[in-house]
Amino acid sequence: MKKIWGVLVILLAVVTLISCSNSAHKAYNSKTENENASLKRKIKVNKKHWNKMTSAAIIEYLPGSTNFDDVFPSTWHDMKHKNDYVIEGTIVNYEKMEHQPLLVQTKATIHVDRVLSGSKTLEHQYIATTVPMGFAFSKDIKSSVDGSSDQKNTEVLYRQTNFPLPKIGSQIITGIKSNKKKFEQNRAFKKEMAKYNLSGSDSYLITEPNYNFWIKNDAGKFIINNLDIRNMKKSNPNYDKVYSLVELTKQLNSKVK
Repeated sequence: MKKIWGVLVILLAVVTLISCSNSAHKAYNSKTENENASLKRKIKVNKKHWNKMTSAAIIEYLPGSTNFDDVFPSTWHDMKHKNDYVIEGTIVNYEKMEHQPLLVQTKATIHVDRVLSGSKTLEHQYIATTVPMGFAFSKDIKSSVDGSSDQKNTEVLYRQTNFPLPKIGSQIITGIKSNKKKFEQNRAFKKEMAKYNLSGSDSYLITEPNYNFWIKNDAGKFIINNLDIRNMKKSNPNYDKVYSLVELTKQLNSKVK
Protein backbone atom coordinates (compact mmCIF):
# COMPACT_ATOMS: atom_id res chain seq x y z
CA MET A 1 0.00 0.00 0.00
CA LYS A 2 2.84 2.34 0.90
CA LYS A 3 4.42 1.65 -2.48
CA ILE A 4 1.16 2.52 -4.22
CA TRP A 5 0.89 5.78 -2.29
CA GLY A 6 4.52 6.55 -3.12
CA VAL A 7 3.88 6.00 -6.82
CA LEU A 8 0.76 8.16 -6.67
CA VAL A 9 2.67 10.99 -4.97
CA ILE A 10 5.39 10.85 -7.63
CA LEU A 11 2.80 10.81 -10.43
CA LEU A 12 0.99 13.75 -8.87
CA ALA A 13 4.26 15.69 -8.62
CA VAL A 14 5.09 14.95 -12.26
CA VAL A 15 1.62 16.03 -13.41
CA THR A 16 1.92 19.24 -11.36
CA LEU A 17 5.33 20.02 -12.85
CA ILE A 18 4.07 19.41 -16.39
CA SER A 19 1.04 21.61 -15.74
CA CYS A 20 3.22 24.42 -14.35
CA SER A 21 5.62 24.09 -17.26
CA ASN A 22 2.78 24.27 -19.78
CA SER A 23 1.31 27.31 -18.03
CA ALA A 24 4.69 29.07 -18.01
CA HIS A 25 5.20 28.21 -21.68
CA LYS A 26 1.77 29.59 -22.60
CA ALA A 27 2.42 32.76 -20.58
CA TYR A 28 5.79 33.24 -22.32
CA ASN A 29 4.24 32.70 -25.76
CA SER A 30 1.45 35.14 -24.93
CA LYS A 31 3.97 37.76 -23.76
CA THR A 32 6.07 37.28 -26.90
CA GLU A 33 3.01 37.59 -29.15
CA ASN A 34 1.96 40.80 -27.38
CA GLU A 35 5.47 42.26 -27.72
CA ASN A 36 5.60 41.37 -31.42
CA ALA A 37 2.19 42.94 -32.00
CA SER A 38 3.28 46.09 -30.15
CA LEU A 39 6.48 46.26 -32.21
CA LYS A 40 4.56 45.94 -35.48
CA ARG A 41 2.17 48.74 -34.44
CA LYS A 42 5.05 51.06 -33.58
CA ILE A 43 6.77 50.36 -36.89
CA LYS A 44 3.57 50.97 -38.86
CA VAL A 45 2.89 54.34 -37.19
CA ASN A 46 6.52 55.51 -37.34
CA LYS A 47 6.99 54.43 -40.96
CA LYS A 48 3.91 56.38 -42.05
CA HIS A 49 5.14 59.51 -40.25
CA TRP A 50 8.72 59.28 -41.59
CA ASN A 51 7.64 58.47 -45.15
CA LYS A 52 5.35 61.51 -45.13
CA MET A 53 8.32 63.74 -44.24
CA THR A 54 10.75 62.20 -46.72
CA SER A 55 8.28 62.17 -49.61
CA ALA A 56 7.87 65.94 -49.33
CA ALA A 57 11.57 66.66 -48.77
CA ILE A 58 14.12 68.38 -50.96
CA ILE A 59 16.81 65.74 -51.55
CA GLU A 60 20.51 66.32 -52.14
CA TYR A 61 23.34 63.83 -52.44
CA LEU A 62 26.62 64.51 -50.68
CA PRO A 63 29.86 63.03 -52.04
CA GLY A 64 30.43 59.46 -50.86
CA SER A 65 32.85 59.13 -47.94
CA THR A 66 33.92 55.49 -48.30
CA ASN A 67 37.68 55.32 -47.72
CA PHE A 68 39.03 52.00 -48.92
CA ASP A 69 42.20 52.54 -46.91
CA ASP A 70 40.26 52.71 -43.62
CA VAL A 71 40.99 50.02 -41.05
CA PHE A 72 37.79 48.28 -39.95
CA PRO A 73 36.75 44.90 -38.53
CA SER A 74 36.72 42.54 -41.49
CA THR A 75 36.47 39.19 -39.71
CA TRP A 76 34.01 37.77 -37.20
CA HIS A 77 36.82 37.60 -34.61
CA ASP A 78 37.66 41.29 -35.01
CA MET A 79 34.03 42.35 -35.02
CA LYS A 80 33.33 40.52 -31.75
CA HIS A 81 36.38 41.98 -30.00
CA LYS A 82 35.95 45.58 -31.15
CA ASN A 83 32.31 45.88 -30.06
CA ASP A 84 30.39 45.42 -26.83
CA TYR A 85 27.68 43.68 -28.82
CA VAL A 86 27.01 42.40 -32.30
CA ILE A 87 23.25 42.51 -32.76
CA GLU A 88 20.52 41.51 -35.15
CA GLY A 89 17.78 44.09 -34.86
CA THR A 90 14.84 45.92 -36.39
CA ILE A 91 14.76 49.65 -37.12
CA VAL A 92 11.71 50.98 -35.29
CA ASN A 93 11.94 54.74 -35.75
CA TYR A 94 13.92 57.69 -37.09
CA GLU A 95 13.98 61.21 -35.65
CA LYS A 96 15.58 64.38 -36.97
CA MET A 97 18.82 65.71 -35.42
CA GLU A 98 19.07 69.16 -36.95
CA HIS A 99 21.12 72.29 -36.16
CA GLN A 100 24.42 70.41 -35.96
CA PRO A 101 27.10 72.26 -37.96
CA LEU A 102 29.44 69.95 -39.89
CA LEU A 103 27.27 66.94 -39.14
CA VAL A 104 24.32 65.19 -40.77
CA GLN A 105 22.86 62.34 -38.78
CA THR A 106 19.58 60.84 -37.66
CA LYS A 107 18.46 59.38 -34.36
CA ALA A 108 17.46 55.74 -34.75
CA THR A 109 15.54 53.50 -32.38
CA ILE A 110 16.39 49.83 -32.84
CA HIS A 111 14.75 46.78 -31.32
CA VAL A 112 17.39 44.15 -30.48
CA ASP A 113 15.92 40.94 -31.86
CA ARG A 114 18.96 38.81 -31.09
CA VAL A 115 22.44 39.24 -29.63
CA LEU A 116 25.01 37.45 -31.79
CA SER A 117 27.92 38.44 -29.54
CA GLY A 118 27.83 39.95 -26.05
CA SER A 119 25.48 39.74 -23.07
CA LYS A 120 22.08 38.29 -23.89
CA THR A 121 20.45 40.74 -21.46
CA LEU A 122 20.19 43.22 -24.34
CA GLU A 123 17.88 40.92 -26.31
CA HIS A 124 14.32 42.22 -26.82
CA GLN A 125 15.35 45.68 -25.57
CA TYR A 126 15.14 49.01 -27.41
CA ILE A 127 18.31 51.00 -27.97
CA ALA A 128 18.86 54.57 -29.18
CA THR A 129 21.69 55.39 -31.55
CA THR A 130 22.64 57.59 -34.49
CA VAL A 131 23.12 56.81 -38.17
CA PRO A 132 24.73 58.92 -40.91
CA MET A 133 22.63 61.15 -43.16
CA GLY A 134 19.14 62.55 -42.79
CA PHE A 135 17.59 66.00 -42.43
CA ALA A 136 19.69 69.12 -41.94
CA PHE A 137 19.58 72.80 -42.84
CA SER A 138 21.50 73.76 -45.96
CA LYS A 139 23.28 76.69 -44.29
CA ASP A 140 24.87 74.34 -41.74
CA ILE A 141 26.03 71.89 -44.40
CA LYS A 142 26.92 74.06 -47.39
CA SER A 143 28.95 76.48 -45.31
CA SER A 144 30.95 73.54 -43.97
CA VAL A 145 31.31 71.68 -47.29
CA ASP A 146 32.16 74.46 -49.74
CA GLY A 147 32.54 77.55 -47.57
CA SER A 148 29.38 79.17 -48.93
CA SER A 149 26.25 80.06 -47.03
CA ASP A 150 22.70 79.45 -48.20
CA GLN A 151 20.77 82.50 -47.04
CA LYS A 152 17.46 80.65 -47.44
CA ASN A 153 18.63 78.01 -44.96
CA THR A 154 16.47 75.32 -46.55
CA GLU A 155 15.68 72.04 -44.81
CA VAL A 156 17.15 69.26 -46.94
CA LEU A 157 17.18 65.46 -46.77
CA TYR A 158 20.83 64.59 -47.36
CA ARG A 159 21.86 61.20 -48.73
CA GLN A 160 25.12 59.37 -49.43
CA THR A 161 25.87 56.14 -51.26
CA ASN A 162 28.03 54.88 -48.39
CA PHE A 163 25.04 54.83 -46.01
CA PRO A 164 21.59 54.83 -47.61
CA LEU A 165 19.11 55.06 -44.74
CA PRO A 166 17.35 51.68 -44.46
CA LYS A 167 13.56 51.76 -44.35
CA ILE A 168 11.84 51.72 -40.98
CA GLY A 169 11.03 48.07 -40.31
CA SER A 170 14.26 46.86 -41.92
CA GLN A 171 16.17 44.08 -40.19
CA ILE A 172 19.84 44.84 -39.67
CA ILE A 173 23.09 43.45 -38.26
CA THR A 174 25.74 45.74 -36.78
CA GLY A 175 28.28 46.18 -33.99
CA ILE A 176 27.60 48.60 -31.14
CA LYS A 177 29.26 50.05 -28.05
CA SER A 178 27.65 51.63 -25.01
CA ASN A 179 28.06 55.41 -24.80
CA LYS A 180 28.39 55.25 -21.00
CA LYS A 181 32.19 55.68 -20.86
CA LYS A 182 32.17 58.36 -23.52
CA PHE A 183 29.56 60.32 -21.55
CA GLU A 184 31.67 60.04 -18.37
CA GLN A 185 34.77 61.30 -20.18
CA ASN A 186 33.05 64.03 -22.18
CA ARG A 187 30.30 65.91 -20.36
CA ALA A 188 29.86 68.35 -23.24
CA PHE A 189 29.11 65.46 -25.59
CA LYS A 190 26.55 64.05 -23.16
CA LYS A 191 24.91 67.48 -22.88
CA GLU A 192 24.71 67.73 -26.67
CA MET A 193 23.20 64.24 -26.97
CA ALA A 194 20.68 65.07 -24.23
CA LYS A 195 19.07 67.54 -26.65
CA TYR A 196 17.95 64.54 -28.69
CA ASN A 197 17.17 62.21 -25.74
CA LEU A 198 20.33 60.22 -26.48
CA SER A 199 22.08 60.51 -23.12
CA GLY A 200 20.47 57.61 -21.27
CA SER A 201 21.66 54.10 -20.48
CA ASP A 202 20.02 52.90 -23.70
CA SER A 203 22.35 55.06 -25.82
CA TYR A 204 24.77 53.16 -28.06
CA LEU A 205 27.26 53.93 -30.82
CA ILE A 206 27.31 52.04 -34.13
CA THR A 207 31.08 51.67 -34.43
CA GLU A 208 31.51 51.25 -38.19
CA PRO A 209 28.31 52.22 -40.05
CA ASN A 210 30.09 52.45 -43.41
CA TYR A 211 31.64 48.99 -43.23
CA ASN A 212 29.94 46.88 -40.53
CA PHE A 213 26.26 47.46 -41.22
CA TRP A 214 24.09 44.93 -43.02
CA ILE A 215 20.42 44.95 -44.06
CA LYS A 216 18.16 42.02 -44.92
CA ASN A 217 17.06 41.97 -48.56
CA ASP A 218 13.81 40.65 -50.05
CA ALA A 219 15.39 37.20 -50.46
CA GLY A 220 15.96 36.98 -46.69
CA LYS A 221 19.75 37.40 -46.91
CA PHE A 222 21.81 40.06 -45.17
CA ILE A 223 23.78 42.31 -47.53
CA ILE A 224 26.24 45.14 -46.88
CA ASN A 225 24.38 48.46 -46.67
CA ASN A 226 27.18 50.53 -48.25
CA LEU A 227 26.36 50.80 -51.97
CA ASP A 228 29.96 51.71 -52.86
CA ILE A 229 31.01 48.28 -51.57
CA ARG A 230 27.91 46.27 -52.44
CA ASN A 231 27.94 47.32 -56.10
CA MET A 232 31.71 47.05 -56.55
CA LYS A 233 32.85 44.85 -59.42
CA LYS A 234 35.70 42.39 -59.02
CA SER A 235 37.65 44.33 -61.63
CA ASN A 236 37.73 47.40 -59.36
CA PRO A 237 41.27 47.99 -58.01
CA ASN A 238 39.80 48.43 -54.50
CA TYR A 239 37.99 45.08 -54.53
CA ASP A 240 40.80 43.25 -52.71
CA LYS A 241 40.51 45.76 -49.85
CA VAL A 242 36.87 44.89 -49.19
CA TYR A 243 36.82 41.22 -50.21
CA SER A 244 37.05 40.23 -46.53
CA LEU A 245 33.65 41.90 -46.00
CA VAL A 246 32.17 39.59 -48.63
CA GLU A 247 33.41 36.62 -46.60
CA LEU A 248 32.21 38.18 -43.32
CA THR A 249 28.76 38.65 -44.87
CA LYS A 250 28.63 34.94 -45.67
CA GLN A 251 29.57 34.12 -42.06
CA LEU A 252 26.86 36.37 -40.65
CA ASN A 253 24.20 34.82 -42.84
CA SER A 254 25.20 31.37 -41.62
CA LYS A 255 24.89 32.52 -37.99
CA VAL A 256 21.35 33.88 -38.30
CA LYS A 257 19.75 30.94 -40.11
